[in-house]
Amino acid sequence: MESKGLSDKEILDLVQPLAEHTEKAWNDKNYRDFIQYFIDENPSEHFPEEEFNRQIEENYDTYGKHTIADLVTIHRNPDHVIVLWKVALEHRQDPGLLIYGFRERDGQILIEGNSYHA
Repeated sequence: MESKGLSDKEILDLVQPLAEHTEKAWNDKNYRDFIQYFIDENPSEHFPEEEFNRQIEENYDTYGKHTIADLVTIHRNPDHVIVLWKVALEHRQDPGLLIYGFRERDGQILIEGNSYHA
């Protein structure tokens, strides 16, 4: 993803809908939607459904739903961007940190990786 010359708003317009879709899929406990925009040709090999379900079981009751909150920063690399947001957690007063990496492949912006830290 060539981010040189793009404003923060232009980058967010490209990537935030992907992150919001993925967070909604987490909230809905929907694995297929969760991996829909992963860059990996076969995300089920590197992040299998069993691991998704394990993480849901381990974390969902503790933190609840995720909601993307304030932008923390956008880190620009020559061929990809990393976006950090605060994430509101349903069952916790303090926000967590949501980290997404985005990269372009075959003309489409996709998720290179994501994680949250609570």
